[in-house]
Amino acid sequence: MTTTEPQPLYGGWRRSKSMGIWSLNTPQTMIAVGAMLTPILLLVVGGSIATLSVTVPLALVVITLTVWQRHGMPLMSYVVGRARWSWGQMRGETSYRSVFLPSPAALDLPGMAAPTKLVRAESPDGRGPVGLVWNQRTGTMTAALLLNPAGSLLASGATVRAQVTAWGDALARLADEDGVKVGAVTLQITPSSGAALSDHVRSRIDPAAPRLARQAIGELVDRAPRASAQLAAWMSLVIDPAASPEKPKGPAEAAAVTLGALDAVDLSGAGVEVLRRATDADIKRLVRGAFVPADMDAPAEQIEELVWHEVGPVASEDDWQIYRHDGYHSVSYVLREAPRKLVTYDVLLKLLAPGQFTRRVTLAYRVLPTHEAQAVVEREVNANEARAEYRQRTKRTATRRERVDREHAERTAAEEATGAGMVQWSIYVTTTVSDAADLPAARREIDKAARASGGLRLRLAFGGQSAAMVVGLPVGINPLL
Repeated sequence: MTTTEPQPLYGGWRRSKSMGIWSLNTPQTMIAVGAMLTPILLLVVGGSIATLSVTVPLALVVITLTVWQRHGMPLMSYVVGRARWSWGQMRGETSYRSVFLPSPAALDLPGMAAPTKLVRAESPDGRGPVGLVWNQRTGTMTAALLLNPAGSLLASGATVRAQVTAWGDALARLADEDGVKVGAVTLQITPSSGAALSDHVRSRIDPAAPRLARQAIGELVDRAPRASAQLAAWMSLVIDPAASPEKPKGPAEAAAVTLGALDAVDLSGAGVEVLRRATDADIKRLVRGAFVPADMDAPAEQIEELVWHEVGPVASEDDWQIYRHDGYHSVSYVLREAPRKLVTYDVLLKLLAPGQFTRRVTLAYRVLPTHEAQAVVEREVNANEARAEYRQRTKRTATRRERVDREHAERTAAEEATGAGMVQWSIYVTTTVSDAADLPAARREIDKAARASGGLRLRLAFGGQSAAMVVGLPVGINPLL
């Protein structure tokens, strides 16, 4: 008699919350309370009662904008973001034209990636060149590891648990590395015609091999599906050399510190194989493949000839819901809510499966140092206790969601007190099409995959499409910084 080993389940994620009334955080609570008190204060300081006809409606509008939720965020944030984006559009800040710049090197890439420079560093251990992206504004450097994910669909429950534990240990070790700010794992799935596979195999056939062997390989290539998908996976680390004990004095010393931090990353046993450290040519290919997916499998000679400002788009437009670049159209999503229920290890399989359109999925991580993690969990517990006290004073019964959230906060605090690490994380998804008419189908594909991923909820990156797109690239842009 055989028994099936149950799959391990994972969950318990929660959104960070500060003190506030109802579901509001601290700033929102202060705005709402301030709006309610303003009409009264104006009367106290000597204002006419006639002013209530103006101040009360304004206060109600402010309170409504603060309390009412739209797309998982306060309507006030949505309105302010729309206003800021409109102001930037009127000033021409949402348009990029590299061919019209007097000095292309002054603004190599559009948007938040503008202050970055690609640096080629030689590894002192003789393992070849390494590509580093230097952010001249913040001083951080970003390095990447090219990965080869191993399939786990047929693995046993014990193997899966071991791999998940190893991945958690790898993230926890990042908190002990001086200078490591954030990390991100990105998988890009690009539909391919199959030409890359054919060229790869045919270029490696030995002419001296037996004729029967060469014929068999040729038949396999000819019968291979013409439509396939190219998978690229990498892990990027944003490192602040100034935070290391060495205190580098220049870019050369900062690059050495970055390489040292990169060597400390150990992913053994986590279900992934590290192919190599990304070279400058690898980073060029990844960035160029995001703006022009057709160049993802371009010849190596063509990629190496590119300079940094050539890997970006020639022209781009950052619209409210769409990012247009060199004839392509991209739509980016950000995490709105993690799955509420317990999920299996393969919960993101639908989101990472090849589809009809190019897709890039990024999981961003920030491992909190021990002292910061302790302060965060204590603040979360105190915020829940303050809400419970407020409900008791107002004689309001806690909802089931509020009780579950409090249980999760207390369990997180207990785990942190016994030595567990704490990670802030988020998910970003970008889909790219070559024809604007395909955008509705591409959006439906993402929405369907997200719903099938354990109830994962995403929303559009309103007014921040270009920023959300570069989050998945190894250029050091990460909202968790």
